[in-house]
Amino acid sequence: MSKISVAMKRFGGFLKRNAVYLLILLCIASVATVIALAVTRDSALNNDIDIPVSGSDDPVQTPDDPVVKPDNPVDPIDPTPSVDDQKFYSPTNAGTVSKNYSDTVVVWNQTLKQYATHLALDFTSEDGNVYAVCDGKVKEVGYNALDGNYICITHENGYETRYLSLASMPDLKVGQSIEHGKLLGSMSTTQGSESLDGNHLHFEMLKDGEYINPLEVIALSEK
Repeated sequence: MSKISVAMKRFGGFLKRNAVYLLILLCIASVATVIALAVTRDSALNNDIDIPVSGSDDPVQTPDDPVVKPDNPVDPIDPTPSVDDQKFYSPTNAGTVSKNYSDTVVVWNQTLKQYATHLALDFTSEDGNVYAVCDGKVKEVGYNALDGNYICITHENGYETRYLSLASMPDLKVGQSIEHGKLLGSMSTTQGSESLDGNHLHFEMLKDGEYINPLEVIALSEK
């Protein structure tokens, strides 16, 4: 008998004697392999690792890659607040406010014998002169029984000033430019709705068509 035949016969006898143990080792190895694969899969899912798909042209970003943020397509707004650099001066020279502005509380009107709001400032002064409070343009010049002789002047930024109860009709034309401090006339009692209040200027001020309290914007210390 050759040496190869003898070796094969001995190996066959070894397998027969230890077959049970070999089968147990194979089972253990199979179970270990299955467990290792399961653990690897769970780890990949828990770490949200994207598995690249074959044929995709898009690059796959892993957690270790640097995060690239896109540029913000919207430019930040740089608000430029509107600056109202106008200055309004007193319409009188060393004048006194004889009746205040009142748009919520009614006041007694001795001429009309009734309570009413007073959407103006009434001024009195020793010289009685009335001046333009700011540069502007003549909007209207006229007379009516309630307002007396009057003039309306428009200014920048939606402002308008009205001068009522003037002694005479101002010699001004609609559209004419007016400079601050220009003499417009003198106070009187031509305003029929306040004639019993004596010589005074009934001064109204509007912003964008709405009456406002002139004391909020004019400097009474100057004219």
